[in-house]
Amino acid sequence: MDVDTTLVRPHGEPGEGFHILASIAARDPDRILISGSTPFAGQTTVYSDGRTTLLWQESTNQFAKIDAAISANMLMRLTDLTPESEPREQTLVSAKILRDEELDIEGERFLCKVIEVETAGREGVKADPRPRTLWIDTKTGVALKQQTDVVPPHLDKEIPASIVVTRFHYGAEVGNQDFGFIVPADATEVDWHLMDLAVTHRGLVGIVVPPLHLTAVDGRTLDLAKFRGKPVLVHFQTTWCKPCEEAGAVLDTVAKSIGGDVKILRVDVDEAPDALRAPAQSRPPLLLSAPDAEELGLKAFPANMLIGRDGKVLSFDAGRATEAALVALLENAASPNAVAPPPVWGVAEPHGGPHMKAHGEVTPPELTYKVDPGYTQDAQKSKINGTVMLSILVGTDGKVCDIHVLEKLDPGLDARAITAVSKWRFKPAMRGDTPVQFRARAGVSFSEQ
Repeated sequence: MDVDTTLVRPHGEPGEGFHILASIAARDPDRILISGSTPFAGQTTVYSDGRTTLLWQESTNQFAKIDAAISANMLMRLTDLTPESEPREQTLVSAKILRDEELDIEGERFLCKVIEVETAGREGVKADPRPRTLWIDTKTGVALKQQTDVVPPHLDKEIPASIVVTRFHYGAEVGNQDFGFIVPADATEVDWHLMDLAVTHRGLVGIVVPPLHLTAVDGRTLDLAKFRGKPVLVHFQTTWCKPCEEAGAVLDTVAKSIGGDVKILRVDVDEAPDALRAPAQSRPPLLLSAPDAEELGLKAFPANMLIGRDGKVLSFDAGRATEAALVALLENAASPNAVAPPPVWGVAEPHGGPHMKAHGEVTPPELTYKVDPGYTQDAQKSKINGTVMLSILVGTDGKVCDIHVLEKLDPGLDARAITAVSKWRFKPAMRGDTPVQFRARAGVSFSEQ
């Protein structure tokens, strides 16, 4: 599907407006490639292969990726490049069918219902009602045309916009050749939280978790408040998500190693009625209502929400977390104090414990891949600056394991530092031609801009 969005400049400004051109290939439920271009941001590409979701922006030459699945339908709604996009933080006020009308796209006629809808801010979110007119294809339910007002990133006021589909093939077989994107070699990877496309509610970190309707398979509702005083890891999953299977296996291992210091809850975010009708042995342990999932801004799976002893959210991230990251996050949440530094830094032998390397014998590890941790909204609002100091073990494969917080800064930033460093990669320490494990310090700095 190709989409042409025409935006008309506000009255009194020079120029005739500008266009946003986008191409979309999608296969239900979790494969999609959206690539669009605007005069201000250049090209933006969103890509999901069912296991990893990636966003790249030409204007900054930055990209972010998470080992998580997002449904193709959800990705289309999240981007402003497609006719499926919905106003964020909006709720329906009214809807009225105006007429039937045919649209011609490349010589093919599509019978549409022309609908006028009005949306406004959710409860507690101030926003004036926003009217939109949509041409909805009666066969597919896709909006093939829209007349609406939008607020472009470079302006602080609404301008009229016309969104028109110029090429449309629905139900046709989409092959793997239609899905592929290579990030430019000189692009910089950043944390997902630094990009515009949010897959979890960013503002929850640092505040008490909102009430959630968690339903057990026997129909009873579970109240998270009953676990106050103990850290809780809420793991969100779906049945159609491929990365959830691998994340579940890691969670099993972590649950065995962490003991009873932390409560781990597995929550399925599929439709609750269907899940409750399933055989008991195949039912998920807990179910989350669709309104609650929407309230959490939960759009990618798997996802982990870590809640501290005081009931406040410490971290809320989508994507498969490594075993090292999960263990470090849970241990740090369970202990109010930072751990003592190890007695010895440097080479760590698998069978004999760590010891100081002799001068010239070992080449220390070299950082080859780094991810910016981003800033939590709570810490940015509080203007917290400083460094989280970690003890890490760099394995013979260059991956980070055995992470411990030596110097804490802020609960949310501590968690962000752990998550970021767990994704770092190193050229491993070498003794001659043999890679060896190496215990090192890693500092993650946060500076309020």
